[in-house]
Amino acid sequence: MNGKNDDIDVKKNIEQEIQLEKIAKIVEDNIHFVDDDMPAYDGYDVPEIEEDVHIKESVYINEGNRKDISPKQKKESNKEKKVESDKEVSSTEQTVINKVEKEPYYLKEVIGGEVLKRRYTTVELIMGIAVVSIICSSGIGVLGELPDFLAFSKWNGISFGDLGLPLFLASVCFMIPTEVELDVKKKKSFKEICIKKVKVGIILFVIGVLINLIGAWNFNSFRIMGILQMIAVVYMVGSLLYVLFRRFNFKLFVIAVFLTAIGLAGLAGYYFASVNFGDTAKSCLAYFVDSKVMPGHIGDFERYGIMSTVSALCGGCLAMAAGSFLCNRRVENRDKSNKILIMGMFFVIIALLMERNCPYNASVMSPSFVMVVLGGYCVVFAALFVVFDLNRSKISHIVSRPFVVMGASPVFVVGINEFLKNTLFKVNVYSVARGCGLRLDEWLVVDVLSAVFGSRSRMIGFLVIYILLIFVLMLYLYSKKIYIRFK
Repeated sequence: MNGKNDDIDVKKNIEQEIQLEKIAKIVEDNIHFVDDDMPAYDGYDVPEIEEDVHIKESVYINEGNRKDISPKQKKESNKEKKVESDKEVSSTEQTVINKVEKEPYYLKEVIGGEVLKRRYTTVELIMGIAVVSIICSSGIGVLGELPDFLAFSKWNGISFGDLGLPLFLASVCFMIPTEVELDVKKKKSFKEICIKKVKVGIILFVIGVLINLIGAWNFNSFRIMGILQMIAVVYMVGSLLYVLFRRFNFKLFVIAVFLTAIGLAGLAGYYFASVNFGDTAKSCLAYFVDSKVMPGHIGDFERYGIMSTVSALCGGCLAMAAGSFLCNRRVENRDKSNKILIMGMFFVIIALLMERNCPYNASVMSPSFVMVVLGGYCVVFAALFVVFDLNRSKISHIVSRPFVVMGASPVFVVGINEFLKNTLFKVNVYSVARGCGLRLDEWLVVDVLSAVFGSRSRMIGFLVIYILLIFVLMLYLYSKKIYIRFK
């Protein structure tokens, strides 16, 4: 009996050792730490010239059989192979050039441009829509005459005006994995990438603070947070988080799982923490935190406050998880689109389940609102990606171009709008129609545009003219290939 028990114990020990070896192998395959530079991940979607496998194999077999060749003959043979290889490469390059010259102008930027710097049309299209939404709901003109679907929701609910900033943040975070992989391809170190992301975040945050200071110049009561500040924090922290995971050379699937877990855990924490607070502007968790952290620097309610930024950052983690699928060259583009679609549908289902106890609220960036917007973004991206990136045509090029122009330099457009709102539009002008002083933007609507559009449509006319003026500026910059982006 003792002998049998010993055999059983030995077998168990062997099985445990085998299991430990398997676990160690899995860990070794999924994580690798490098002290000096970022590891060169092999999964980025960069088209490369594929070698002819059959030719390579035949050369290998012939060389293996020719053992009696002298060193001199081998040297001459290698020279001949090098010349033939150069001819093949030059022939391939000429074929690519001829293909580019024959392609329509709206496809040249995809084939003939530098692939590592090409941006997805779908991302810029959605970014352009987000910028238009931000402009419409930014508080310019006569607010009382702004249509409800363009303005912010009064509290709970979703309108077109509520979607601007969340879609903007989703687009920015969606492209963070691609940006980091481009930096890795350029052989930039971990330190260089981190410094670049922190620099962008600090500069953008400072610009937002300075814009808020203009016209107020009261350091005890000016608004610390704002739309540019929220974008800066989400972009900087989200980028550093992705770079940290990338530092360990996790595989894309592992990075996506970690980011999804962080995003869902953060939103769940926000959801449970807000249960003990009310559902009004003065009783919600967001107001409580902002009033404690930034006393004297918020008015009745801070729309871009601390808790809203934390919730937006959690949504950014989920957007980065979805965007990481674009960086895997071992997966076909249509499969990438399908994975993003499935992920978006998963987010939408969670949002629908949460909505009953956690209403959609853009003012506080409620978890359900973040989930439904992000899920909708992924679903829309997957659909538009097929039309505007995979099956590009002249019609899709014409349709997408106006929004792409606005989305090519989105931060610049938002910054210009915030600057005008806090400077030029605050100039006081006497209104003959109302017999009192009005802000310049209000005066333009009430006294100037009323005669052209009438009292009902004058606010819509003001927004259309204002957006067209910005579009003309951006079209000029776009034609000159001047892009003001996160760098």
